[in-house]
Amino acid sequence: MSFFGSNLSIIGILLLLVVREKFFWVQVHCPTSETMKYLRAKDRYSHAKPADQKQESRGRSWHAKPDLRKPLTENTTLHGYRIRKFIGRGSFSLVYKAVEMSTMLNVVIKEYFPKHYAGRRENGEVVSIGGKNALAFNEGLNQFHNEALALKHLKHPNVLNASGFFRANETAYLVTVDNNGRDLKWFLSTARQPLDQDMLYKVIMPILSALNFLHEKQLLHLDVKPANILLQPNGKSLLLDFGAARFINNGSRFINKQVLTHGFAPPELYDKNRQIGPWTDVYSTAATLYFSICIKIPASSKNCKIAPRLSIDRYGANYHLTLLRAINRALKFEPSERFDSADEFALALLEGSKWINLLDYEVDVMAYNRFDSSIKHAEEELISFAA
Repeated sequence: MSFFGSNLSIIGILLLLVVREKFFWVQVHCPTSETMKYLRAKDRYSHAKPADQKQESRGRSWHAKPDLRKPLTENTTLHGYRIRKFIGRGSFSLVYKAVEMSTMLNVVIKEYFPKHYAGRRENGEVVSIGGKNALAFNEGLNQFHNEALALKHLKHPNVLNASGFFRANETAYLVTVDNNGRDLKWFLSTARQPLDQDMLYKVIMPILSALNFLHEKQLLHLDVKPANILLQPNGKSLLLDFGAARFINNGSRFINKQVLTHGFAPPELYDKNRQIGPWTDVYSTAATLYFSICIKIPASSKNCKIAPRLSIDRYGANYHLTLLRAINRALKFEPSERFDSADEFALALLEGSKWINLLDYEVDVMAYNRFDSSIKHAEEELISFAA
């Protein structure tokens, strides 16, 4: 009896184990179980974007392909220049700090190297990947050359100056003056607060002056955004990156959608059938002001039906009403409802403010230095970077 009893106990234990395993299998695989609800919630959590990356990833796939472009190594020599260090990358280029060996002057060199359809050989050459990409690579190379030609003839205190252009490694290189500073996007993300009204005027008025100068030369920038505005330690702001620039002609259209930055590009840049003009740069500048005030990227004009707008009730206490209204008008999706020129936009921003006599848009270093105390760390970083 004890024999049978012990065996029955063993069998009972085995049955319990089988039942328990079955129970947990049902808990995991049954769609109505509480466990499945937990697993689903856990899965949603594990695949959720981190809060600090949601804004940054707007307008692109969360599962974006990694950037595998290999920069040139330090001390590489090219056309009389020596590469000091790699400092950044864009959709179509890699950027380096370098020195001109004959004069020992510091410069910045931008290398044409498109992200999605080019690679580097062991000997340093940049080539298109795949035969079907050769046409896009060459078209981009021609546009890169056009950027160099445009910058060569643009002499304005608030426009980045080009000092050279050369071909090497089966690609092209643009050489510019090494202007110490950080871009507006970096400042805003570091300060974690909006620009106050004084600083806003001091940053954007020189940029509008530069844009008005470009438009008089029949040139559109087409990529105005915080990342393309450089703030220097002396308070001067510079307009950067002319990779998307186009000359104005009757019926000008924009076809290179790969350079668009969602939130800062107006509707006409998404539609090849719509005409572009100075009002296009006006929209992007207004979007930059919008971002500088509320630290939020405007809704993309590609899919959104309602134009972004700054609330007078919310921001009216800190910013002049005419400034807010001018920004809202410049953000209209219909070009005919915006300002026709950068100069007209600048005057509307200044109307009724104490800066109305600032028609030459001179930079006030004191206003730069008065930027709120929370930017102090950013300014220290900037001074360290400049050194």
